[in-house]
Amino acid sequence: MKLLRAAALDMVMLYAGKVSAILVGFIFLPFYRHLLGAEQFGIVAVILSLQSLLIMLDLGMSTLIGRDVAVANSSSQELVSLVRTAEVSLTGFYLLLLPIAVGLKLLGAFASIEWTTVFGTIVLFWVLVLQNMHYGTMLARREYAAASTIQVIGVAARACATAYVLATVSSTMTAFIVTQLIFATGQALITRHRCFAYWIERSSGESLPKCLRIRDAWELVRKGRALVLFSAAGAAVTQLDKPLVSGLISANSVSPYFLATTVCMVPLSLLAGPVSQYFQPRVLNQSISGEDFPKATFRRFVLSTILITSVPCLVFWLACDPLIGLWVGHGHDNGIISHYVKILLPGFVVGAFGYIPYTLLLYAKDFRFQAVASIMMSIVTLALAALAAYGQSVESVCYVYAAYHTTSTLVSWARAMTLERVSTAARYSAALALQLVIPLVGIAMLAQFFIKNS
Repeated sequence: MKLLRAAALDMVMLYAGKVSAILVGFIFLPFYRHLLGAEQFGIVAVILSLQSLLIMLDLGMSTLIGRDVAVANSSSQELVSLVRTAEVSLTGFYLLLLPIAVGLKLLGAFASIEWTTVFGTIVLFWVLVLQNMHYGTMLARREYAAASTIQVIGVAARACATAYVLATVSSTMTAFIVTQLIFATGQALITRHRCFAYWIERSSGESLPKCLRIRDAWELVRKGRALVLFSAAGAAVTQLDKPLVSGLISANSVSPYFLATTVCMVPLSLLAGPVSQYFQPRVLNQSISGEDFPKATFRRFVLSTILITSVPCLVFWLACDPLIGLWVGHGHDNGIISHYVKILLPGFVVGAFGYIPYTLLLYAKDFRFQAVASIMMSIVTLALAALAAYGQSVESVCYVYAAYHTTSTLVSWARAMTLERVSTAARYSAALALQLVIPLVGIAMLAQFFIKNS
């Protein structure tokens, strides 16, 4: 019973960390939209998309460090050195990104955005990427309570402060970025301190490494080069859709699309994400090769991922119109947002199932395939999305992305089944997933039939 209570508490804390970020989107994005206006909010939507892109595009550092910390085969000295080396790598990347942004600004790419906003945005991206890496490190060593507490308080404080400043001080892009940066920096410093304090407490008086070489940072980037390509492709395909819609259609068009994708990210980030973060360290820390893989662990992993993801999304999909109205209020584009959600949500749900085969591929260290497959799917998806946006059809962009998330999960599962180390676990988890998904699809179709004919 003690173990069960501890597991339940860990899961609750993981969800608290994820819920905080999602609730900010649900509660504050409509408020930001009202204060900034359609055009400025369209720019904010693009910035938030790039922010999410760059958090994913962390040179593979979060995955590399998370895996080494979860396996726990390294000493405190080695792990501290690894994290500090990753910090140097990411700082170097953003030092290179800054002159690129300046050059684009000089060429007129950000004509409507002030210099302070451009510089502040780059620094904000850097701070958030480092904070996310330290947060992921704490989760990998199962410090769920401490990590989630910092995350909840930090995200809530940043959102509330931004809303206050926009409402009472200045409803401008500069005010938005500066406020976000100040509070994000505070959260990042606290997360970093707690991340290293854990190892300092367990170092038994041994001196921890302080001096790092640029060469070590470069070697770490080379070690994770496949993950860099994988994360770059994944980040690009999931976040560049908003700039495409904004650039090829209009800034006003990106607003309902951005709100629809925010809703549809719930199954990936809020529902399935914490389940994966809870089970992934346990899977990586066990032997799952051959027939003697831990079926009980995988059964709980698959059941939790599919049921926790599918059931709430099924209810939301069936009652989409009134729930969208409750969220953003009554407006002329509510029907458009609802229509986009109904197209996107099923694909995003299937995409959330992809955490299961992804964990298996991570265990097998199949980084090269993930990179190649991700790049190929990203190129095709972005090309089709650009074509759809060029044809002035946001609806077609929605269909493209629903297909992308579905295909990504199916390809990952098919690959896992071909790898000897994880093939048995992959087949078992796929069979169990089908047994759950088929009845849920039947229920969705039957419920939709009754709603239309009632």
